[in-house]
Amino acid sequence: PSVPAQITLLKSQLTTWGYEVEDSVKPEDLSTTNLARFGGVGMINTCFEPFGTGKTGEAQTAALKAFVEGGGGLFGTHCASVTFQSAEPPNPYNGVIGGRGGHGSFEGKSACTKTAEAHVTAAMLPATIDSTRNLDNADYLADDAKVLVKCKWSGGEMKDTAVSWYRTPGKGRVFYTNFAKVDADLSDATVGQKHTLLGLGWTLGR
Repeated sequence: PSVPAQITLLKSQLTTWGYEVEDSVKPEDLSTTNLARFGGVGMINTCFEPFGTGKTGEAQTAALKAFVEGGGGLFGTHCASVTFQSAEPPNPYNGVIGGRGGHGSFEGKSACTKTAEAHVTAAMLPATIDSTRNLDNADYLADDAKVLVKCKWSGGEMKDTAVSWYRTPGKGRVFYTNFAKVDADLSDATVGQKHTLLGLGWTLGR
């Protein structure tokens, strides 16, 4: 329900930076021909089956992969990775976005830690963050995904899960964070302003 507000916030930020923005819910817009018009793509809370019910998205994933490797940016929030959870091996889309959220989520306090991975999108984060956001379990990471933030769920099994990561395939840039389930996360002074929006800018070469 918060996705429209997130789109509004992100479009406002991008416009402030001088970008033109289009939003779409049409999977067919992720084509090689159409993507050639853009500098970046954002997958904003595109949960479960992002290319349509029962669709595995081979054509869209191939177009996204080529777009990124050719120099495009890919930005994803929250359940942009919570997709194709039963696929084994993981759906190629999860390789492009850098990972997959599956087999559990947590609603409550988590102790989050910035990893030793030096990157502009995490440079302003404190070493530790207490989060009360909904977070998903990352049960798969692409071989070249570099984790920026991990969070340990409180109670139960104390799962330690990757929350934010980036990739640099070919000439492109991919940034994903499991933060930003709701629009308040995007405007948050720490995980929003000092991390997620920096990730958005980084995918576009800012």
